[in-house]
Amino acid sequence: MKSYFIFIIVLTVAYIVYYAVVIVQDLYGKKETGKTDEEVFDLGAPEEEESVAVTESDTGFNVGNEQYETDVAPIVSPATPETTGAATHGEAGMAEKLARLKAKAEEQMEETVPYLSDAYTTDELYKAMIARGKTDNRPELEWKPLKDHL
Repeated sequence: MKSYFIFIIVLTVAYIVYYAVVIVQDLYGKKETGKTDEEVFDLGAPEEEESVAVTESDTGFNVGNEQYETDVAPIVSPATPETTGAATHGEAGMAEKLARLKAKAEEQMEETVPYLSDAYTTDELYKAMIARGKTDNRPELEWKPLKDHL
């Protein structure tokens, strides 16, 4: 026999003996019951949570026994004819509410200074991409297509 086959046989027998010892230790060996480093928190018995019914209506919604009303005007589609002058009055009221909400939001906004003096819109940038950086009445953009680098 060659020395290679002898080595394979000895190695196989050594593995079989090693794994047999490990399996026997796992099955019949002393179990480790030492103190672990884990923290255990007692949360008590879990509380049962009850679901709450939520229903929606034209004027608002109900959560459980409490009723909430919303102040939203109904949406009028352009296809429906306006038969009374109340609809135009409602639109004026909505425009007034919108103006008040806009003013309130603008009070909370902070002033910002734009840092790009000559920003491109999406349409202008698309046209510049198509024209490879050449735009009307603006400095030419440096354009490096990805195909050139591949």
